[in-house]
Amino acid sequence: MERLVKQYIFDPEMNAGKMIFLTGPRQIGKTTFAQNWLSGQGADDLYFNWDDPSVVKEYKRNPLFFKNIMDSRSGKRPLPLVFDEIHKLKNWRNILKGIYDANKEKMTLLVTGSARLGWYRKSGDSLVGRYFSYQMLPVGLPEAINDFSHVLMDDAPLSAVDKLADAARQIKTENTEEKLDTLLSLSGFPEPFLKNSTRFYNRWNREYQSLLSKEDIRDLSRISDIKGIEQLLELLPSKVGSLLSINSIAEDIGYHHATITRWLDVLQAIYLVFTLRPWHRNVIRSIKKENKLYFFDWSNVPDAGCRFENLLAVSLIKMAARLTEIGQGTFEIMHIRNKEKQEMDFVLVKNNKPVALFEAKKSDCDISKGGIYFSRQLSLPYYQIVHNCQKVEIFPGNRAVIPATRFLMLTG
Repeated sequence: MERLVKQYIFDPEMNAGKMIFLTGPRQIGKTTFAQNWLSGQGADDLYFNWDDPSVVKEYKRNPLFFKNIMDSRSGKRPLPLVFDEIHKLKNWRNILKGIYDANKEKMTLLVTGSARLGWYRKSGDSLVGRYFSYQMLPVGLPEAINDFSHVLMDDAPLSAVDKLADAARQIKTENTEEKLDTLLSLSGFPEPFLKNSTRFYNRWNREYQSLLSKEDIRDLSRISDIKGIEQLLELLPSKVGSLLSINSIAEDIGYHHATITRWLDVLQAIYLVFTLRPWHRNVIRSIKKENKLYFFDWSNVPDAGCRFENLLAVSLIKMAARLTEIGQGTFEIMHIRNKEKQEMDFVLVKNNKPVALFEAKKSDCDISKGGIYFSRQLSLPYYQIVHNCQKVEIFPGNRAVIPATRFLMLTG
């Protein structure tokens, strides 16, 4: 399976002379992606997993181990190299810094790792200025179909509904509904998606949840109350799509507010869940409002409508991450809720300014009251993304209904 990140992660304009960090959830396909990249350049043997004792042994025996490899294969172009799980070593930053500083002109170094790489990278980063970071997130519809020709690489088409509607109408929808149904039921993680077996998914999901709770959580924190975390994980799917009340959760499972907050931070760090902040013209007010929570594996959400909303949320944050990573600006997906408790599922924000509004609907092809209200109040284009819908429709007031299969081919 080709991954969308391949289209831009090795852009020489962006990454010449930089290390490339690739982070994301466990089992999302980072190692396979890295190995396929090396294989395509005839450099299969330049994959180094620092979990392998022989790699660590060779480096400790001779700190110039990698320099010798590069010198023995000197050529006109930088040598591709992959370091996987190096962040598990105690002094990994200094090791990486030393290798990079001495050999940066000779190599293109891809550093991959699970949640811990992202976690450690943010805490006291001595490598600043030496790398650009990218994320690999769950499989999107273009990856499932293997067609990247419609994926947005800038935000311009989102500025007016007629532009996005025209782009959506150009998309061929053959097999897209079937692939979307498979994604919804079996997740966007490559292994269960490609197996296309409910029985396999059920077993995989159970083992995956256990792996995260028993290994990653303990590795990243001093949390010993795994049963408490498991209680929280049983409760969270019912919270998807609604405002996240920490007080309510604390009361439900009998733990302190501070404990629940700390646990949620860890669950975000291991790429199990993510939250969207509220947008408001007054940034201070938005910080005080409640976030919305979603899962990276939307198949954990039992309600069909919430599951679709969750999948759309993941697709939108992938788009925002991609546009940020390719240098189009700083993008974020947020949500809106006013004093009258009117809500908008998602708003794309560029450089702290809202660009477009999005709402997930299971089958409603008429523009929602919330869409009419917020698009008028904020003078923004509004897109109603409908799962069970066949045609693109433009409505007055810079509003449109777009079938999910077409929209998801655009967002990636």
